[in-house]
Amino acid sequence: MLHHPPYYRYSLFEKWDKETFDQIKKIAKTKNYPKILGNTFDKNQFLVTLIRTQKSLHNWRDSSKDILNQIKEENTINTILVNKKYPPESIGKNIPDWVTYEGDEIVNDFIDELATKKVFFKGTDMEISEFVIRFIISQLGHDWEQTIMMVWEMLGKNSTISLKELNDEMRHFDYLKLFE
Repeated sequence: MLHHPPYYRYSLFEKWDKETFDQIKKIAKTKNYPKILGNTFDKNQFLVTLIRTQKSLHNWRDSSKDILNQIKEENTINTILVNKKYPPESIGKNIPDWVTYEGDEIVNDFIDELATKKVFFKGTDMEISEFVIRFIISQLGHDWEQTIMMVWEMLGKNSTISLKELNDEMRHFDYLKLFE
């Protein structure tokens, strides 16, 4: 009998989760998305890192905390700083404990594949920013694997993925209507 289920199974478990949810609700309602700093390479690497950090950090919230602190302070995301703090080699290839089902294996393998596969996220800074906010909110809820699976499915064998199309698809999963 499991008396103390792991806290990662619960949405909005920690104080930070609740504050982040409120911050994202405000951003989504006002459409005041953060400015994205960095060149095209930095921005693309940042998006790959954003996805990959969900696998191997000791606390999946760490990278989101860094990103949301930047947004809170100056309404920007400095992709160069995030990329330096979370270089590709900092994310190991060990199989995490959460990998128990076939879908988990697909997500885990895709995250590993992103370490070497050349992937280009095509879109404007506004589309990047919207994706980041949508991605982080999915991490707070129970959709985190599904969001990564969506990226995997939309990318397929291609090396380019449209952020506009990805954000449009993510709109179908905005059950709380935060982004209306």
